[in-house]
Amino acid sequence: VIVPGCMYMTPQYSIPGVGTLTIQSLGGNQKAKKNKSGGKPVLLKGSTFTAKFQVMTPAQQPPPAPGPPIPDATPQYSGTGSFITTNLKVKGA
Repeated sequence: VIVPGCMYMTPQYSIPGVGTLTIQSLGGNQKAKKNKSGGKPVLLKGSTFTAKFQVMTPAQQPPPAPGPPIPDATPQYSGTGSFITTNLKVKGA
């Protein structure tokens, strides 16, 4: 799963930037074994996935004095994430 145009910021860089989120691997319980959409398994809330975030436009740090904001120098972040659902009616398996 690739999601371009995701906004991001960090505690240090509070002016938002934009990047592309790529889910590298899903948790074993995040892909339906029975339910499909368009012939492909649907995603389930499950546990956690591993992902990478490629920065396209860096978030920025407000300047400590008059001057331009300081851009985030980290080109890519890696970590884990989870899905949050607002669906309370349909269950998948």
